[in-house]
Amino acid sequence: MVPERFSIFILVTIWRFYTASETHVGIKIVKTVAIHLLTSIGPS
Repeated sequence: MVPERFSIFILVTIWRFYTASETHVGIKIVKTVAIHLLTSIGPS
Protein backbone atom coordinates (compact mmCIF):
# COMPACT_ATOMS: atom_id res chain seq x y z
CA MET A 1 0.00 0.00 0.00
CA VAL A 2 1.32 3.41 -0.99
CA PRO A 3 1.57 6.06 1.75
CA GLU A 4 -0.86 8.96 1.32
CA ARG A 5 1.92 11.54 1.22
CA PHE A 6 3.62 9.70 -1.63
CA SER A 7 0.39 9.62 -3.64
CA ILE A 8 -0.11 13.35 -3.10
CA PHE A 9 3.50 14.00 -4.13
CA ILE A 10 2.91 12.07 -7.37
CA LEU A 11 -0.28 14.00 -8.09
CA VAL A 12 1.42 17.35 -7.43
CA THR A 13 4.32 16.40 -9.70
CA ILE A 14 1.94 15.33 -12.47
CA TRP A 15 -0.03 18.56 -12.05
CA ARG A 16 3.17 20.61 -12.36
CA PHE A 17 4.07 18.86 -15.59
CA TYR A 18 0.50 19.28 -16.83
CA THR A 19 0.42 23.03 -16.18
CA ALA A 20 3.98 23.52 -17.44
CA SER A 21 3.33 21.88 -20.80
CA GLU A 22 -0.01 22.86 -22.29
CA THR A 23 0.77 21.41 -25.70
CA HIS A 24 -1.11 18.36 -26.94
CA VAL A 25 2.06 16.30 -26.79
CA GLY A 26 2.79 17.38 -23.23
CA ILE A 27 -0.71 16.46 -22.08
CA LYS A 28 -0.47 13.10 -23.84
CA ILE A 29 2.82 12.33 -22.08
CA VAL A 30 1.39 13.34 -18.71
CA LYS A 31 -1.65 11.13 -19.21
CA THR A 32 0.54 8.18 -20.18
CA VAL A 33 2.76 8.63 -17.14
CA ALA A 34 -0.24 9.07 -14.85
CA ILE A 35 -1.88 5.88 -16.12
CA HIS A 36 1.40 3.98 -15.78
CA LEU A 37 1.86 5.20 -12.19
CA LEU A 38 -1.73 4.39 -11.23
CA THR A 39 -1.49 0.87 -12.63
CA SER A 40 1.91 0.25 -11.02
CA ILE A 41 0.82 1.42 -7.55
CA GLY A 42 -2.53 -0.32 -7.83
CA PRO A 43 -3.26 -3.84 -6.56
CA SER A 44 -0.79 -6.20 -8.18
